[in-house]
Amino acid sequence: MSDAANPSRLDRLRSVVAENPGSADAHLKLGAALLKAKLPQEAEQALNRAVELDPKNGEAWVNLGGLCFARMDFEGAVAACRRALECSPELVPAHYNLGLGHLYLEQPGEMLGCFDRVVELDPPNAGGHYHRAVALHALGRDAEAQAALNAALTLGYAPQPEFVRAMGRNPKNPTQAPPGAEEGVQVVEFDPEKNSSQLANDENEKKDN
Repeated sequence: MSDAANPSRLDRLRSVVAENPGSADAHLKLGAALLKAKLPQEAEQALNRAVELDPKNGEAWVNLGGLCFARMDFEGAVAACRRALECSPELVPAHYNLGLGHLYLEQPGEMLGCFDRVVELDPPNAGGHYHRAVALHALGRDAEAQAALNAALTLGYAPQPEFVRAMGRNPKNPTQAPPGAEEGVQVVEFDPEKNSSQLANDENEKKDN
């Protein structure tokens, strides 16, 4: 099948935006896809448009925060994550990324509060337990840090070997991340199998309502 008969997902999402220019959701989904495609400038334009249309779109704020991390603007990332949480207080990626922002800003107390909330909302979040351990260790609460690290290891997280050594542990193959191990800044993604007609139908249903 030719490219013309089988347009790319980005082309489909751009078509949905063109047909629904006032839809924050359409801009959000395009922005998320552009992030995944490593097109940060276009992604930022789409996501900024999403929050212009809907300032309470927490997922768009999370992804804008991810772009801030990419340019090492950690204060900007923290601000975007806080905006996301004002919109959606239980949005786990926002708490997670806010915690990472505090990590880079060397604020372990604030970081701990964020990852406490991550594991409260999502108990099997291995990365959340690991970053709790990092914050607790920085605060000198080593027994609690060890318990958090043990929880992360049990859930399949592959920690940084330097941190493991600092905690006095030496698990097997610490540098080999197991399948499903979480690491790094989180972004909100959407179902890549959802085609343009489905997205357009979603927008039409919103208009009808």
